[in-house]
Amino acid sequence: MENQAVSSHGEGHGHGSIVSYIVGFILSVILTVASFWSVLGHALSYSATIIALGVLAVLQIFVQVTFFLHVSAAPEQRTEVVSFLFSIFVALVICFGTLFVMYNVGHLMMSRPTI
Repeated sequence: MENQAVSSHGEGHGHGSIVSYIVGFILSVILTVASFWSVLGHALSYSATIIALGVLAVLQIFVQVTFFLHVSAAPEQRTEVVSFLFSIFVALVICFGTLFVMYNVGHLMMSRPTI
């Protein structure tokens, strides 16, 4: 009897190699250090720091998704990409919906006359 682990992804959906994981880890560390440096180093103006953090965050998401979640634009991964995009959509709706509700509650509560 052979002991073979069968992945739930089926044949041909191998996970990343050790080199892929190491490259992803190194890129993640570099992006994290760059984020800390941009804030703690005070080398950039306030607005430039916010923009830099946004760009570094998007790059960090790309590195995580590519090297660790193994989501790519390959045709055989269409269902994974669609479910990933739907998850992002739901998270954005929750975040922006919460901000919208909190802003409106604060705005409406401040306009009340005091007795």
